[in-house]
Amino acid sequence: MQLERRQLGERREGSLRRTLGDPLPGETVEELDRIAEEDVLRAEQGLVAVMVEDGSISYKPLADLLRQDMPSRTAAEGVQVGWLKERVEHRRKGQDSPSIPTHLG
Repeated sequence: MQLERRQLGERREGSLRRTLGDPLPGETVEELDRIAEEDVLRAEQGLVAVMVEDGSISYKPLADLLRQDMPSRTAAEGVQVGWLKERVEHRRKGQDSPSIPTHLG
């Protein structure tokens, strides 16, 4: 839970927008700004992503997160990290942007 609290603070400070960097082909600055702004708002509300049984991502208050939620939390984090890694790879290869995960888009 300590890691999640630290990440909330980083997200409130706009860490996702800094991580996204410049738009890839097929993206706009406005789109990236919107994604980042929504992430900051969720962080300000104390919400963290969790993967639910059907594989979709929802948000839960950190204060309500239980130890048994941690695998779902880790899975949700993995989706975002995977997308960010995919963006880096697409940037390196000069490719269009990968699809934005539905919980971010």
